[in-house]
Amino acid sequence: MSYQHIAVATSLLDEEHLLIDKGIALASALGAKLSLIYVDEHHAAYYSELGRPVVDFSESQFEEKIRAEMAPLLQAATYPITEIIVRRGELAYELKYAAAEKGIDLFIFGHHQDLWSNLFSSARNAINTLHTDILVVPIKK
Repeated sequence: MSYQHIAVATSLLDEEHLLIDKGIALASALGAKLSLIYVDEHHAAYYSELGRPVVDFSESQFEEKIRAEMAPLLQAATYPITEIIVRRGELAYELKYAAAEKGIDLFIFGHHQDLWSNLFSSARNAINTLHTDILVVPIKK
C-alpha cells in the first residue's frame, strides 16, 4: 500500500522529533505529502472549568502560538512539511474529520508507556474511532 498523505500528530513535547523522523522516513520513501497536526483538547468549545463557554479565548492567537512553537520542528525537518493543521476538540474525532477533509491516509502518533497513559489512552480511543491507518510509536520515559 502506498500512502499519499501522512500526518504526524504532535503534542509539542520534547520527544516529538522521534515521531517526525518516522514521518519523514515514510513520506520520503513513498513520495507522500507530510503534515503535522496538533489537537488541543483543553480549549475545546464545549470544555471549560465551570461549564461556561471560554470567553477570553482567541482562535487566531492560539493558532499563532502553536505555529510558533512548531517552528523549531519545521526548521529541523529534512523533508518538506506541507501543512500544519491546528484543531480544538476531542483527539480521535478531530483526527477523523481532518482525515476526511485533507485526504490523510496515515496518522503517526506516540503512546507513552506509563500507568496513566494505559488507564486513559488517547491511542486506544483513536484506534477505535478512526477509519484511517495508524502507526502508534511507543514513547518510553
